Amino acid sequence: MKRKSAGILLCVAMTTALAGCGSSQAPSASSGAAASSAQTETSSAAVSESAEATGTTKTTETAEAAGNDLSGSLTIWEHNTSFETSLQGVIDGFKKKYPNIDVEYEFKDGDQYYNLLNIAVQSGDAPDIFWTNGTATNNMSELVKADALLPLTDVVDTSELPENCLAIGTLDGTLYSVPWSCVDTRACYYNKDIFEKEGFAIPKTFSEFEELLQKEKDAGYIPISLDSGSSWDLLFAYEPVLSAYDSAYTEGLADYSVKATDQPARDCMNEMLSWRDKGYFGDNFLGVTDGDAMVLTFTNGDAAMCIAGSWDANTFTDNNPNLKLGAFQIPDKDGKTGMVGTNANGFSVFKNSANLDAAKAFIQYCATTEAQQAWVDGQGAVSGNPNVKSGSEIAGEIANCDTTYTSWQSVLANHAKEGENASTLFENDMTKVFTGEMTTDDFFDEIAKVMQ
Repeated sequence: MKRKSAGILLCVAMTTALAGCGSSQAPSASSGAAASSAQTETSSAAVSESAEATGTTKTTETAEAAGNDLSGSLTIWEHNTSFETSLQGVIDGFKKKYPNIDVEYEFKDGDQYYNLLNIAVQSGDAPDIFWTNGTATNNMSELVKADALLPLTDVVDTSELPENCLAIGTLDGTLYSVPWSCVDTRACYYNKDIFEKEGFAIPKTFSEFEELLQKEKDAGYIPISLDSGSSWDLLFAYEPVLSAYDSAYTEGLADYSVKATDQPARDCMNEMLSWRDKGYFGDNFLGVTDGDAMVLTFTNGDAAMCIAGSWDANTFTDNNPNLKLGAFQIPDKDGKTGMVGTNANGFSVFKNSANLDAAKAFIQYCATTEAQQAWVDGQGAVSGNPNVKSGSEIAGEIANCDTTYTSWQSVLANHAKEGENASTLFENDMTKVFTGEMTTDDFFDEIAKVMQ
């Protein structure tokens, strides 16, 4: 296996994995990703019906038994180095079955990932295998319109995956990507050594959380390490704060009984801006313009906490093996805790790959429980598959909550007007709100114009 580096940068079936997430009345976690539960059921049924209609057994043309005879080379693109351990684990397992297939992977800068991918597709030089957000954004659908993705419904046997996981990779009843069996959630990570030294306690209410921020600042720490240069890093902090700031509003996102641009969403962002002004993100917040700097500020002990994605847990400990990492979900005013959960999408196949048989073999391997477990283990992730174990002790801390919530960003993806792309507006402009180039109301007003 060779690596090339080109820049650093939920499943609804959560029954076993989220046993600690205890409320039976919780709204289903929707994908960030993904569709709402109703869309999930529709998409999954459509995939099954499509396979039955053709009478075709979903299997790759290159059976595993022919692994020793199949040869070639594959190039894989990923969008973030935080997935390297998982990707390496999957490749290692694949290579044991297909020793004559060479696999290289590259990381493309997250902010430029789709621009680079689109250029590669248009030139006919796209990687054989590549990641997309699936139905979280319009990017996969645009690639389908460009006839760049290999339809996988009759190529991949997905019987080892929960059916409702497939919605994030399914468009109009056709599967275009294989998802991962992990819940991409968010959490407030904290440095256990700092908390023990300073006598800080995990907050039991939202007001206690805000009091904790001031205590951390008074003790000489940056309360929250945050990246001002990435709308996605800001989103992964905003969503869990929103769920605690107004849990009743956040619950309403699941069935769209509230709108993504309603007043509570605006008020929460203004509250976070007040944290910025109080120095809770550090005096040099506007100078922290990438995820690497955000991670370093937390792992070197300058910051007491970091609100980030579940996939970042291993990045933190890899960056500082001596870090005693903890995680909790921010409580609301009454002490209820919730987890914003989204589906984790996986890889698609370039339709015009020169190594199509090898690519089909790899994408089929991704759909196996073995590969799914390798991916979850590499992330130390919360599992969304009853046949796949959660990947770490920290995953249990992340999932220790009372309920689950729909991602605010998924509402943008699923409820924009026909032909409009609210997710692009968020991606382009959330950073401007935190840097002061745009007001909160201007940001939400422009999104409201393109929403249903």
